Amino acid sequence: MAHILLPTDFSPNALNAARYAVQLYGTEGNTFTVLNTFMMPRGSASTMWSIDELLAKEAQGSMDLYVARLKEDLAPLKPELKGDVEHGDLPNVIARFANDPAPPDAVVMGTQGATGLKEVLLGSNTADVIKRSVLPVFAVPEKNIYRTPKRIILADDGGLVTKDTVRPLLDIARWSQAEVMIVRVVNEETSVDEGAGSIYDTLLGAIPHSFHYISEENVTKALHDMADQNDADLVVVVHRHRGLFDQLFHRSTASRLAMHTHIPMLVLQQPLG
Repeated sequence: MAHILLPTDFSPNALNAARYAVQLYGTEGNTFTVLNTFMMPRGSASTMWSIDELLAKEAQGSMDLYVARLKEDLAPLKPELKGDVEHGDLPNVIARFANDPAPPDAVVMGTQGATGLKEVLLGSNTADVIKRSVLPVFAVPEKNIYRTPKRIILADDGGLVTKDTVRPLLDIARWSQAEVMIVRVVNEETSVDEGAGSIYDTLLGAIPHSFHYISEENVTKALHDMADQNDADLVVVVHRHRGLFDQLFHRSTASRLAMHTHIPMLVLQQPLG
Protein backbone atom coordinates (compact mmCIF):
# COMPACT_ATOMS: atom_id res chain seq x y z
CA MET A 1 0.00 0.00 0.00
CA ALA A 2 1.44 3.34 -1.06
CA HIS A 3 0.42 6.94 -0.48
CA ILE A 4 1.55 9.20 -3.33
CA LEU A 5 1.60 13.00 -3.19
CA LEU A 6 0.73 14.79 -6.45
CA PRO A 7 1.55 18.53 -6.35
CA THR A 8 -0.32 20.50 -9.00
CA ASP A 9 -0.67 24.00 -10.40
CA PHE A 10 -3.66 22.72 -12.43
CA SER A 11 -1.61 22.79 -15.65
CA PRO A 12 -1.75 20.09 -18.35
CA ASN A 13 1.83 19.20 -17.40
CA ALA A 14 0.83 18.50 -13.79
CA LEU A 15 -2.19 16.52 -14.98
CA ASN A 16 0.08 14.35 -17.13
CA ALA A 17 2.37 13.69 -14.15
CA ALA A 18 -0.63 12.66 -12.04
CA ARG A 19 -1.72 10.23 -14.74
CA TYR A 20 1.82 8.82 -14.78
CA ALA A 21 1.73 8.27 -11.00
CA VAL A 22 -1.57 6.39 -11.06
CA GLN A 23 -0.47 4.23 -13.99
CA LEU A 24 2.92 3.52 -12.43
CA TYR A 25 1.72 2.58 -8.95
CA GLY A 26 -1.67 1.20 -9.84
CA THR A 27 -4.76 1.58 -7.69
CA GLU A 28 -4.95 -1.62 -5.67
CA GLY A 29 -4.60 -0.48 -2.05
CA ASN A 30 -2.91 2.80 -3.04
CA THR A 31 -4.09 6.35 -2.35
CA PHE A 32 -3.21 9.60 -4.12
CA THR A 33 -3.33 13.09 -2.59
CA VAL A 34 -3.51 15.91 -5.13
CA LEU A 35 -1.90 18.97 -3.53
CA ASN A 36 -2.16 22.64 -4.45
CA THR A 37 -0.46 25.38 -2.45
CA PHE A 38 -1.02 29.12 -2.49
CA MET A 39 0.73 32.13 -1.01
CA MET A 40 -0.84 35.42 0.06
CA PRO A 41 0.48 38.59 -1.60
CA ARG A 42 2.11 41.20 0.59
CA GLY A 43 -0.32 43.70 2.07
CA SER A 44 -1.65 45.28 5.22
CA ALA A 45 -2.73 43.07 8.10
CA SER A 46 -6.33 44.29 7.81
CA THR A 47 -6.68 42.84 4.31
CA MET A 48 -4.85 39.53 4.83
CA TRP A 49 -7.77 37.54 6.21
CA SER A 50 -10.14 38.33 3.36
CA ILE A 51 -7.47 37.74 0.70
CA ASP A 52 -6.46 34.44 2.27
CA GLU A 53 -10.08 33.30 2.36
CA LEU A 54 -10.59 34.34 -1.26
CA LEU A 55 -7.44 32.56 -2.48
CA ALA A 56 -8.33 29.41 -0.57
CA LYS A 57 -11.87 29.39 -2.00
CA GLU A 58 -10.59 29.90 -5.55
CA ALA A 59 -7.96 27.19 -5.17
CA GLN A 60 -10.52 24.74 -3.75
CA GLY A 61 -12.84 25.35 -6.71
CA SER A 62 -10.01 24.69 -9.15
CA MET A 63 -9.02 21.59 -7.17
CA ASP A 64 -12.54 20.12 -7.34
CA LEU A 65 -12.61 20.53 -11.13
CA TYR A 66 -9.08 19.15 -11.48
CA VAL A 67 -9.73 16.01 -9.40
CA ALA A 68 -12.98 15.40 -11.30
CA ARG A 69 -11.12 15.61 -14.62
CA LEU A 70 -8.36 13.29 -13.40
CA LYS A 71 -10.93 10.73 -12.23
CA GLU A 72 -12.64 10.95 -15.62
CA ASP A 73 -9.35 10.49 -17.49
CA LEU A 74 -8.48 7.44 -15.38
CA ALA A 75 -12.01 6.07 -15.00
CA PRO A 76 -11.08 2.46 -15.91
CA LEU A 77 -8.49 2.40 -13.09
CA LYS A 78 -10.81 3.94 -10.45
CA PRO A 79 -8.04 5.62 -8.42
CA GLU A 80 -8.64 6.76 -4.85
CA LEU A 81 -7.99 10.50 -5.17
CA LYS A 82 -8.16 13.19 -2.51
CA GLY A 83 -7.71 16.93 -3.17
CA ASP A 84 -5.90 19.08 -0.60
CA VAL A 85 -5.39 22.87 -0.72
CA GLU A 86 -2.74 24.27 1.66
CA HIS A 87 -1.33 27.71 2.41
CA GLY A 88 2.46 28.02 2.10
CA ASP A 89 5.26 27.51 -0.39
CA LEU A 90 5.35 24.03 -1.93
CA PRO A 91 8.62 22.65 -0.44
CA ASN A 92 7.58 23.66 3.09
CA VAL A 93 4.10 22.17 2.71
CA ILE A 94 5.61 18.91 1.45
CA ALA A 95 7.95 18.96 4.44
CA ARG A 96 4.87 19.09 6.71
CA PHE A 97 3.48 16.02 4.94
CA ALA A 98 6.85 14.28 5.36
CA ASN A 99 6.64 14.80 9.13
CA ASP A 100 3.22 13.16 9.42
CA PRO A 101 3.05 9.90 11.43
CA ALA A 102 2.31 8.14 8.11
CA PRO A 103 4.18 10.23 5.52
CA PRO A 104 3.71 9.85 1.74
CA ASP A 105 5.86 7.25 0.05
CA ALA A 106 6.77 9.49 -2.90
CA VAL A 107 6.09 12.80 -4.63
CA VAL A 108 5.27 12.83 -8.35
CA MET A 109 5.58 16.15 -10.19
CA GLY A 110 5.61 17.42 -13.73
CA THR A 111 8.55 19.41 -15.06
CA GLN A 112 8.87 21.59 -18.14
CA GLY A 113 12.58 22.10 -17.71
CA ALA A 114 14.57 25.28 -18.18
CA THR A 115 17.70 26.38 -19.96
CA GLY A 116 20.31 29.10 -19.63
CA LEU A 117 19.34 32.35 -17.94
CA LYS A 118 15.75 31.15 -17.45
CA GLU A 119 17.02 28.39 -15.17
CA VAL A 120 19.12 30.80 -13.11
CA LEU A 121 16.39 33.43 -12.72
CA LEU A 122 13.25 31.35 -12.39
CA GLY A 123 14.42 28.02 -11.05
CA SER A 124 11.90 25.19 -10.91
CA ASN A 125 9.34 24.06 -8.36
CA THR A 126 10.33 20.46 -9.05
CA ALA A 127 14.03 21.21 -8.61
CA ASP A 128 13.34 23.06 -5.35
CA VAL A 129 11.29 20.16 -4.00
CA ILE A 130 14.04 17.69 -4.95
CA LYS A 131 16.68 19.80 -3.24
CA ARG A 132 14.73 20.28 -0.01
CA SER A 133 12.57 17.16 0.34
CA VAL A 134 13.35 14.01 2.30
CA LEU A 135 10.83 12.07 0.20
CA PRO A 136 11.59 10.32 -3.10
CA VAL A 137 10.56 12.55 -6.00
CA PHE A 138 9.53 11.61 -9.53
CA ALA A 139 10.09 14.30 -12.17
CA VAL A 140 7.84 13.62 -15.16
CA PRO A 141 8.61 15.60 -18.35
CA GLU A 142 5.80 17.37 -20.17
CA LYS A 143 4.12 15.32 -22.91
CA ASN A 144 5.63 12.11 -21.54
CA ILE A 145 3.63 9.03 -22.55
CA TYR A 146 3.57 6.38 -19.85
CA ARG A 147 5.36 3.09 -20.42
CA THR A 148 5.80 0.34 -17.85
CA PRO A 149 9.49 0.51 -16.89
CA LYS A 150 11.45 -2.30 -18.53
CA ARG A 151 14.92 -0.73 -18.54
CA ILE A 152 16.05 1.59 -15.75
CA ILE A 153 19.23 3.69 -15.68
CA LEU A 154 20.62 4.03 -12.14
CA ALA A 155 23.28 6.73 -11.78
CA ASP A 156 26.06 5.70 -9.40
CA ASP A 157 28.16 8.50 -7.90
CA GLY A 158 30.28 6.15 -5.81
CA GLY A 159 28.77 7.27 -2.51
CA LEU A 160 27.01 5.34 0.23
CA VAL A 161 23.56 4.00 -0.62
CA THR A 162 21.34 2.18 1.87
CA LYS A 163 18.54 -0.30 1.31
CA ASP A 164 15.95 2.13 2.68
CA THR A 165 17.06 4.70 0.11
CA VAL A 166 16.74 2.38 -2.89
CA ARG A 167 13.54 0.67 -1.71
CA PRO A 168 11.30 2.63 -4.16
CA LEU A 169 13.54 1.49 -7.02
CA LEU A 170 13.51 -2.12 -5.80
CA ASP A 171 9.71 -2.14 -5.63
CA ILE A 172 9.31 -0.74 -9.16
CA ALA A 173 11.95 -3.06 -10.66
CA ARG A 174 10.42 -6.14 -9.06
CA TRP A 175 6.79 -5.65 -10.07
CA SER A 176 7.68 -4.42 -13.57
CA GLN A 177 10.41 -7.07 -14.02
CA ALA A 178 12.75 -4.34 -15.22
CA GLU A 179 16.46 -4.53 -15.90
CA VAL A 180 18.62 -2.03 -13.99
CA MET A 181 21.69 -0.59 -15.71
CA ILE A 182 24.03 0.93 -13.12
CA VAL A 183 25.98 3.76 -14.75
CA ARG A 184 29.05 5.49 -13.33
CA VAL A 185 30.19 8.63 -15.15
CA VAL A 186 33.95 9.10 -14.73
CA ASN A 187 36.63 11.51 -15.89
CA GLU A 188 40.44 11.53 -15.80
CA GLU A 189 40.46 12.53 -12.14
CA THR A 190 37.97 9.85 -11.03
CA SER A 191 39.32 6.65 -9.53
CA VAL A 192 37.16 3.60 -10.14
CA ASP A 193 36.76 1.06 -7.35
CA GLU A 194 36.29 -2.27 -9.06
CA GLY A 195 34.71 -3.70 -5.91
CA ALA A 196 32.04 -1.00 -5.68
CA GLY A 197 29.64 -3.08 -7.73
CA SER A 198 29.21 -5.48 -4.83
CA ILE A 199 27.10 -2.85 -3.01
CA TYR A 200 24.48 -2.91 -5.75
CA ASP A 201 24.84 -6.68 -6.17
CA THR A 202 23.72 -6.96 -2.56
CA LEU A 203 20.99 -4.31 -2.75
CA LEU A 204 19.47 -5.48 -6.05
CA GLY A 205 19.80 -9.19 -5.38
CA ALA A 206 17.96 -11.21 -8.04
CA ILE A 207 16.83 -8.13 -9.98
CA PRO A 208 18.61 -8.27 -13.38
CA HIS A 209 21.36 -5.64 -13.39
CA SER A 210 24.60 -4.70 -15.09
CA PHE A 211 27.45 -2.19 -14.54
CA HIS A 212 28.63 0.44 -17.01
CA TYR A 213 31.36 3.10 -16.88
CA ILE A 214 31.24 6.16 -19.13
CA SER A 215 34.05 8.67 -19.60
CA GLU A 216 32.40 12.09 -19.88
CA GLU A 217 32.74 15.50 -18.21
CA ASN A 218 29.03 16.35 -18.53
CA VAL A 219 27.08 14.02 -16.23
CA THR A 220 23.68 15.17 -17.49
CA LYS A 221 24.60 14.53 -21.12
CA ALA A 222 26.15 11.15 -20.33
CA LEU A 223 23.08 9.86 -18.50
CA HIS A 224 20.66 11.18 -21.12
CA ASP A 225 22.72 9.63 -23.95
CA MET A 226 22.86 6.29 -22.10
CA ALA A 227 19.11 6.38 -21.54
CA ASP A 228 18.41 7.20 -25.20
CA GLN A 229 20.78 4.57 -26.57
CA ASN A 230 19.20 1.87 -24.42
CA ASP A 231 15.58 3.02 -24.77
CA ALA A 232 15.29 3.44 -21.00
CA ASP A 233 11.94 4.17 -19.37
CA LEU A 234 13.23 5.66 -16.12
CA VAL A 235 16.40 7.36 -14.85
CA VAL A 236 17.19 7.05 -11.14
CA VAL A 237 19.62 9.32 -9.29
CA VAL A 238 20.56 9.73 -5.63
CA HIS A 239 20.37 13.16 -4.02
CA ARG A 240 22.65 13.72 -1.07
CA HIS A 241 21.59 16.52 1.27
CA ARG A 242 24.38 19.00 1.83
CA GLY A 243 24.89 21.60 4.53
CA LEU A 244 23.11 24.95 4.64
CA PHE A 245 25.86 26.86 2.81
CA ASP A 246 25.81 24.51 -0.18
CA GLN A 247 22.00 24.53 -0.25
CA LEU A 248 22.01 28.31 -0.50
CA PHE A 249 24.51 28.63 -3.31
CA HIS A 250 24.49 25.41 -5.33
CA ARG A 251 21.93 23.28 -7.10
CA SER A 252 22.41 19.55 -6.67
CA THR A 253 23.16 17.34 -9.66
CA ALA A 254 19.73 15.76 -9.17
CA SER A 255 18.03 19.16 -9.36
CA ARG A 256 19.88 20.11 -12.54
CA LEU A 257 18.99 16.78 -14.13
CA ALA A 258 15.33 17.27 -13.26
CA MET A 259 15.27 20.55 -15.14
CA HIS A 260 16.61 19.02 -18.34
CA THR A 261 15.32 15.46 -18.35
CA HIS A 262 13.15 14.18 -21.22
CA ILE A 263 12.69 10.76 -19.57
CA PRO A 264 10.90 10.30 -16.23
CA MET A 265 13.38 10.53 -13.38
CA LEU A 266 13.20 9.19 -9.83
CA VAL A 267 15.29 11.06 -7.26
CA LEU A 268 16.11 8.99 -4.19
CA GLN A 269 16.97 10.88 -1.02
CA GLN A 270 20.08 9.66 0.81
CA PRO A 271 20.74 11.38 4.16
CA LEU A 272 24.36 12.26 4.89
CA GLY A 273 26.06 10.20 7.52
